[in-house]
Amino acid sequence: MIFGKKGDDAALAKLREAPAPYGGIGERLHALIRENAPGLEPVVRWGLPFYVKDGEDICYIKTGKDYLAFGFGESVNPAFQEGANLHPIVWNITALDADTEATLADLIRKAAG
Repeated sequence: MIFGKKGDDAALAKLREAPAPYGGIGERLHALIRENAPGLEPVVRWGLPFYVKDGEDICYIKTGKDYLAFGFGESVNPAFQEGANLHPIVWNITALDADTEATLADLIRKAAG
């Protein structure tokens, strides 16, 4: 696996490159990840902040001009529902409120488990 720049500073610098409001949303997501899964290591690879555990991608943040996507590694899907035919692993986030943050925090904890 090829690694780029590591650490909080590298991830935050990349997120701050995004236009408003996505840079701020990215910074808050970074904080949620660090608060709920402190064992994950931030790594900027392919221009994206990934959060890694034991060499495995757990989650990532992708910013663009008109969006912010937050996703989980395909093998670590905390949103998996037994019996469902559709299993989301990526969400476009347009704003964060208390309920959304609580949902994301729960998913992050499950994925990092």
